[in-house]
Amino acid sequence: MMRRAATQRGTAPGRVLALGAGLLAGAALALTARNVARSRQRRVTGRCATAVEQLGSADLDVRIGGIRALERVARDSPADHAAVMETLTAFIREHSHPQWPPPDPAGQVRGRALRPDVQAAMTAIGHRLAGRDTGPIDLAGADLAGADLTGADLTGADLGGARLTGADLTAARLTGANLADTDLTRADLTRTDLTRSELTGALWPQGWPVPAGWTRHTASGQLIPADADAEKTTARQPHG
Repeated sequence: MMRRAATQRGTAPGRVLALGAGLLAGAALALTARNVARSRQRRVTGRCATAVEQLGSADLDVRIGGIRALERVARDSPADHAAVMETLTAFIREHSHPQWPPPDPAGQVRGRALRPDVQAAMTAIGHRLAGRDTGPIDLAGADLAGADLTGADLTGADLGGARLTGADLTAARLTGANLADTDLTRADLTRTDLTRSELTGALWPQGWPVPAGWTRHTASGQLIPADADAEKTTARQPHG
């Protein structure tokens, strides 16, 4: 008994030392993890800052490179997703209206197309991880005529007053989106999901069936709720 008690007393300090070593190792691992996380966040912040700076470049290819870099940041860093989307939508709203291609100095008429950098930003938004959104995608009033939005996820997006003339919305998801006063003339709506979308005042493309619950205003051609009196409802102002 005395020998066993002596043995137990002798091993007690060893257990304490082992416990202390374990705690120190755990603390070291936690510190290392925090340092790694901070280093990673600094790298992400640096990448984001560089990409935003590229958006202001006079070189089209540099701007597109910045957009693609921001898209990667949004995928790699959930914490930066919302800020990246806000940056891209602001870029689209600001840069979708000027003539593209630029007017010919000789006065030759050119067909209008969507700027390649604006298309790149729309593609990034349409392919984002929508589950990380903290609010609706704000594209209200953007000029997206001729945009390729095939398969884009624009669920809940605000496209109120946007111009989508001739846009390809094949298989696009616009569930719950705001499309009030949106110009959809000549748009391709093949398999487009418009469930619960707000369509009041939307200019609907000829030849496409009007969604259930909506009817075309006889005078303006804009959509109004089916339960409204099409003859008495005041038509909205035409799109500019």
